[in-house]
Amino acid sequence: MNARQLEIFRTIMQTGSVTDAAKLLNVSQPTVSKILHHMEDQLGLRLFRRIRGRLHPTPQAEMLFPDADRVFRDLGALRLLAEELRAGSGGVLRIAASSSLAAAIVPRAVASFRAANPRVKIVSHLLPGAETAEMVRSHQADLGLCLSPQDLHTLTMRSLGQVEMICIFPRGHRLSALSHVTPPDLANETFISFNSLNHFGGLLDEAFLQYDETRRVDIQATMSIVAAVQVAQGSGVAIVDRFAMLMAPENVDWRPFRPVLSLPINLLLSETLPWSRFRNSMIEHLQKAVEEYLES
Repeated sequence: MNARQLEIFRTIMQTGSVTDAAKLLNVSQPTVSKILHHMEDQLGLRLFRRIRGRLHPTPQAEMLFPDADRVFRDLGALRLLAEELRAGSGGVLRIAASSSLAAAIVPRAVASFRAANPRVKIVSHLLPGAETAEMVRSHQADLGLCLSPQDLHTLTMRSLGQVEMICIFPRGHRLSALSHVTPPDLANETFISFNSLNHFGGLLDEAFLQYDETRRVDIQATMSIVAAVQVAQGSGVAIVDRFAMLMAPENVDWRPFRPVLSLPINLLLSETLPWSRFRNSMIEHLQKAVEEYLES
C-alpha cells in the first residue's frame, strides 16, 4: 500500500463516499475508484461494501484503519522533516490558531520570535478550533491555539491564560454610556452572534438564561473577527472575545459583558511529536504575547 493509496483509503473511511473523498483530495471520482480497486486487488481484500449509496467499511478495513492512519500521519511528519532539512539549520515552524488568536496574538509572538531566530521559516494557519486540533494531531502543525475545548486524543493541552468576552458596538452607540453590558441591555438591539451549537453560542445561551432572557441571533457569525467587522459596518452589536478588539476597526467601541464569561487560551501540542527547541521557544513568545496583552 503506497502513500497515495493510504491517503485515499483514509479519506474514504472518514467520508464514507468516493465522491466526497474525491472532492476533499481535489481529484476526479474515477481516479479515486480506480486507486481503491487497485489497492483491493493488491491486498486481496474487499475493503468497502456499498449500502444505500454509501460505502461501509468491511471488518477487514476496520482492522486496517488504525495502523493505516498512523502510517499516514508518520509519512506526513517525514515530509515535514524533509522540508525542514531542505531549509537548512533554520528549520520550519508551523502554527495553527483559531480566529482572533491567529490575527492578534500569533503575529506578536512571530515578530519577537523571528527577531531572535531570523532563519526559521514560519507557516501560520487560521482555522476553526476543531481543525486546529486536527492539524496538531496529524503533525501538520507543531502547535495550536484555540479558545474552545477540543478532543484531546493524542494531544496535550495547557492554558496560557484566560480572556473575557466583551460586548462591542459602533462608537457613539447608547451602550457606551454603560459601565458594563448585560443581556437585558441588548433586548432591542440587532444582535450579531454565534449559533447555539457553537461552543461560544452555548456559553452565551447560558448567560442570557441567568437573566431570564432568550438569546436572539439576528446575524449569525462563525468567528469573533467576522462579527467585529459586521459591527464596524453598523449592522448591530456583538459579544466576542476581547482579542477581537485588537483587529477591530477604530469605529468600534466595547464594554465588559456580565455575567463574566472567561475563555481559556488553550495551547495544543501533540504527544507524539519529537521535542523541538524552536517549538519550545515559540511557546515562550506566545506566552509573553498573551501576558503583555492581558496586562495592557
